[in-house]
Amino acid sequence: MFKKILVPLDGSELAERSLEPALALAQQTNGEILLLSVPVLQHMFNIEPAGYGFMLPEQSVDQSRRELQQYLHGVQERCAHPNVTVRTMLAEGDEAAVIVEMAAEQEIDLIVMSTHGRTGFTRWMLGSVTEKVLREAPCPVLVIRNNQPVTRLIITLDGSALAEQAIPPGLELAAGLGCQVTLFRVVPPLDVDPHLISTLDKMENGFGDRLREDGYNRASDYLKHLAIAYSDEYPDIATEVWGGDPARTIIDFVEARHINLIVMATHGYAGFQRWVHGSVTEKVLRTAPCAMLVVRPQPEG
Repeated sequence: MFKKILVPLDGSELAERSLEPALALAQQTNGEILLLSVPVLQHMFNIEPAGYGFMLPEQSVDQSRRELQQYLHGVQERCAHPNVTVRTMLAEGDEAAVIVEMAAEQEIDLIVMSTHGRTGFTRWMLGSVTEKVLREAPCPVLVIRNNQPVTRLIITLDGSALAEQAIPPGLELAAGLGCQVTLFRVVPPLDVDPHLISTLDKMENGFGDRLREDGYNRASDYLKHLAIAYSDEYPDIATEVWGGDPARTIIDFVEARHINLIVMATHGYAGFQRWVHGSVTEKVLRTAPCAMLVVRPQPEG
């Protein structure tokens, strides 16, 4: 369960996009939210009546720390809820390292953070802090891109037990946010020599088409079996199978079905395609128009 949620903030409105879903999830579990900020050197120069003055690094950090503390206190008051404990914390160091270390130290169940935040106390972008956190976080990370409400969620699967570890946290997220769930699988292009398919078709008309259909049918049966297995936890789970390149097909499905959130494991392999962080997951992260929950599964066995 998402009982302890970490929300990194940098003082920007963009970073605060993560507050609403974090609060919604914490309210479901009577949980706790930890608001975390990292003081940075933002006041190296200060404007004086006679022009510009230079500020020493330690002075800059002290001023940044004071401003952040005031800012976090204001956010804490705005997030006040009878069923949620909200704490604030300042920690110095590399932003990504601090977030990961704090998640481990505080035994955090979920990190919720925006893909970027510019203005205010620092600049966090997908490609820097967020990606570093995704690579090292000891818990699932919910990446928020916009303020769009989450009404439709997909859990991407590749047929492996590793990828299936994304289902429980995905369903918990869906329950907390109250959205529709679809289990989604991509069947990559058939990795068979076209000449062999042509030869088999000559021997038995339509053999190649049946071979492709068999892959779709097996993938569809697999998803339906999982939907039934988890029906007690979350009824009415839909399933869909599409064919094509995994990363591109996931994005096409998201756009066609107006999906608001993608849930996927950082890796998982089986069948025709191997999914690892740095390939399918990373491609989807960089191009998806919606939020993502990225889960780091435990090794099989």
